[in-house]
Amino acid sequence: MITAGVKELVLVAQESTHYGADLNPRTGLSDLLCDLAGLTEADRNPVWIRVLYGHPESINADIIETIADTPGLLPYFDLPIQHASDRILKKMGRWYRAENLFDLLGQIRSRVPEAVLRTTIITGFPGETEDDFSQLMDFVRQVRFDHLGGFTYSDAEDLMAHRLPDPVSAEVARERLDLLMTLQMRISSEKNQQYIGRHMDVLVEERVEDGLWMGRTAFQAPEVDGVTYVRMNNDQDPVVGGFVHARITDAMEYDLIAEVEFQDR
Repeated sequence: MITAGVKELVLVAQESTHYGADLNPRTGLSDLLCDLAGLTEADRNPVWIRVLYGHPESINADIIETIADTPGLLPYFDLPIQHASDRILKKMGRWYRAENLFDLLGQIRSRVPEAVLRTTIITGFPGETEDDFSQLMDFVRQVRFDHLGGFTYSDAEDLMAHRLPDPVSAEVARERLDLLMTLQMRISSEKNQQYIGRHMDVLVEERVEDGLWMGRTAFQAPEVDGVTYVRMNNDQDPVVGGFVHARITDAMEYDLIAEVEFQDR
């Protein structure tokens, strides 16, 4: 794929950070990332390597250090925490607590100052009280994730959680999700403002109209995050799947606006 000109490799699994634990000899995600980064260096073309859907329980210091020290590995950490109330996390079968999450995310930001944090959260899990939800909102306010996806709990008879008492109504779960996403929209909007005036690479994905193209920066994962709209003259048509260097001129809640400066390969 690299030899063919692919500019971004996305690694994703049910628990990407647990990679290699079932292999013999045992290995880890950090080893895989180093090997992939070595391939991109040998090709001498810029290639982004992004990891999605890690897990707070299986990400370790080796992974964080590898991402911090290895060119080509995007400092993008996707760690679905699901909730931040200790009581609800225990009901979900998660072994970490809010304090552990604060420590982990603080460690990432300390070691990788440019780190982008993404997470996923569920509202309306059986037994979730107003106090549990309040703890979750406080956690999100303090951490200020760069990207956050939210879902309401979806019940099914084959789920362990189906047998839990005190189900939350669909209406309440949706109201809580709306409050959560309103909070995140405000955080995202504030964070996007910091990019105005900055110069960065944009991976071009499609033409929107004459003089306007849509792409992504390194801190925007495909399909789940916002996008960057790039304006350019008609004689500057970029190669779809290639990079342009652009200056960010405006920001919306989730998306950015930029003007092209020059085009790479």
